[in-house]
Amino acid sequence: MTTSPRSLVATARRLLLRPLPLAYLALVAAVVCWVLADHYFVAHADASMAGVWIFFSTAPVSLAFAALPTALFWIGPVVGALVNALVLGVLAERFGGRGRSQSRAA
Repeated sequence: MTTSPRSLVATARRLLLRPLPLAYLALVAAVVCWVLADHYFVAHADASMAGVWIFFSTAPVSLAFAALPTALFWIGPVVGALVNALVLGVLAERFGGRGRSQSRAA
C-alpha cells in the first residue's frame, strides 16, 4: 500500500490541529519560553537545571536524542514535541466525541 506525501501531510495537519495536540504544543512552547527567560534574565550563583524541563516535557522521544552531539542534541525536543502531539492527535481522534455520534447512529 502506497500513500502519497500529500496525504501524509494532510493527515498530520488534521491530527495536529485538534485542541489537545495544540494545547500540548502550547505547553511545550511555554516551557521553552520559561527556560529561555531563566537562562537570559535570572542571575544564578551556580548552573540552572531549568533546561532539563524542555526534555522532560517532550519525553520519551527527546531523551533518545540526549546522547547525540550538541548540534543534533537540540533536535530531540522538536522531534519529541511533534511525535507526542501526533500521538495525542491520534488518541483524540480515536476517543474523541466526533466519532461517537456517528457510531451510535449506525
